[in-house]
Amino acid sequence: MREHSGALFLLVATTVANVLAYGYQVVQARLLKPEQYAALTALFGILILESVSSQVIQSATATLAARYRAHENDAALHAFVRRWSTRIGGGAAVLGFVVFLASPLLAGALSLPAISVALLGLALFLALSFTFAIGLLQGLAHFVWMGSALIVQAGSRLVIGVGLVLLGLGVDGAFTGATAAIAVSLGVAAIPLMALYRAARGATAVELGAAETRFFGLAAVVLLAYAALTNIDAVLARSLLGPDQAGAYAGAITMGKIVLFAPIAVGFLLLERTARAHAKGEDTDRMLFLALGFVLATSGLVAIAYIVAPELLVPIVVGSQYPETAKIIGIYGVAALSNALLNLWIAYFIGRGEMRIGLLLALAVLIELALLVTTVSDAVSMARIVLIVALVTQSAAIATFAFLRVRR
Repeated sequence: MREHSGALFLLVATTVANVLAYGYQVVQARLLKPEQYAALTALFGILILESVSSQVIQSATATLAARYRAHENDAALHAFVRRWSTRIGGGAAVLGFVVFLASPLLAGALSLPAISVALLGLALFLALSFTFAIGLLQGLAHFVWMGSALIVQAGSRLVIGVGLVLLGLGVDGAFTGATAAIAVSLGVAAIPLMALYRAARGATAVELGAAETRFFGLAAVVLLAYAALTNIDAVLARSLLGPDQAGAYAGAITMGKIVLFAPIAVGFLLLERTARAHAKGEDTDRMLFLALGFVLATSGLVAIAYIVAPELLVPIVVGSQYPETAKIIGIYGVAALSNALLNLWIAYFIGRGEMRIGLLLALAVLIELALLVTTVSDAVSMARIVLIVALVTQSAAIATFAFLRVRR
């Protein structure tokens, strides 16, 4: 009962965090000019792409921690925490510094504020550390602390980011608030893990390092491809579209995040449950079907609303200064739904250790990139490309599942 109450809390907490995070986006869409908001959207797109290591860390850490927990192998868990906390801490510092040094080039190439681009380095360092902690909380089923850390991050980002924009700092203030929020939430996530870190410092060697490194590497391929697939359009919109069209597309991206990120807690739970059940030799498919049904019933309703009443919803969600978004959101909403379902397939495949899905996703990224660069003429055509690639990738994921299940 306690386990299920923790999972329920995570669902509620993630919903609250998503509302606060979405509130940040909606408020910034009204405080900033359309071209400024397009720049902020591009910055978040870059942050997600450059910090894909964070997604790899969370998913791989959660999977391995869940496996060690399922087998009650504390020695392997402690050695894992000691080994990878050192690697991630050092690697995060190096990556963050490299991004900081390259920030002038990135800012000029993408027409983005120099200060905000420089902050990407610090944001990356914090995000890597935060997601390792979140991955441990997820894999060890500490869902209450995990949900609390997510709420703190979203809430502090809203308060600090909006406050700095109101002080006149514009895009730089908005992104500074987002960076500070990661630091605050990292402090919260570390509280329940202090005992584990103390035990890890005295851990004896367990020869699982090579297998863990291989799993992290394969997870990196999968999640890098998914991050690119769901964010490359946001990064390229400022370069491929005019200012008005880029602003309208940014509004569609903001509305699409309701569909894409609302069920994110379901993916967290699915990965942990799948990894633990697979380690014990139990059925892993029932939880997958429940997760897919839940997302279709919730995010699917939002996507339908975008198709039926775009003119009504766009002014309510992102404001009247984005009238052209109504022409885009129906198409983009269906694409976001398909990618939300794809996220569940990825959680399932990673939980079972079926990492060949990464090849499929990498191919989809190459196709989407080629189509965006060569065929986009306006925001609507960009949304159509994203939709087509999303639907084809979804179909391929289903086919992969069917093939693997028959082979089993």
